[in-house]
Amino acid sequence: MKASRLGGLASLGPLGAIATTPIINHPEVAILGVHKMEQRAVVREGQVVARPMMNISLSFDHRLIDGHEGAEFAQRIKGYLEDPDLMMLEMS
Repeated sequence: MKASRLGGLASLGPLGAIATTPIINHPEVAILGVHKMEQRAVVREGQVVARPMMNISLSFDHRLIDGHEGAEFAQRIKGYLEDPDLMMLEMS
């Protein structure tokens, strides 16, 4: 099966979206939604600081992808976005 049939990507950030539920289009089985990056207040080492933050969302067909595996995939994407060197290490 071609990779393009496995899943897709919805980049909704340029439209200002911060939380959406992307819709799977047949014959895809999953889609990752990437939302707007913006400065948000977060706590780091006991201090409130502004950091660039972004939401992602993942929709997938539970008949083909177990929810736990889908959640692990979302966490892996989060890890790559927070530390791109991780992805480069896994590729080598």
